[in-house]
Amino acid sequence: MFCISVHITPEHSRGFDQQRFLQKVKSIRSPEVDAFEEKNQFHLSFHFFTEYPSDLWTKLQMALFDQSEYAETLLAISIVTCEGENEDEYWLLHHFDQSQQLDQLK
Repeated sequence: MFCISVHITPEHSRGFDQQRFLQKVKSIRSPEVDAFEEKNQFHLSFHFFTEYPSDLWTKLQMALFDQSEYAETLLAISIVTCEGENEDEYWLLHHFDQSQQLDQLK
């Protein structure tokens, strides 16, 4: 099992429109929402579990990051990762800091 996680940066998490995000992904898959406060910072992540991470990532990219005004906002405030069951199965799929080197799912 793999988990693709969309993490919203803590400085943007409090005001983030969770309902709008959930509406965008509703037709793909319902995520597990992880929201908590730690050291005066609010953390917000959406976790999508799948056996087929490449297929799911393609669908999420189309729904969230491809050519829309929503994409501009989300691209600037999010990090997307994919983790497998083994420690060495970790991919950075998107980072708001464009200087970060990204990984490709196979």
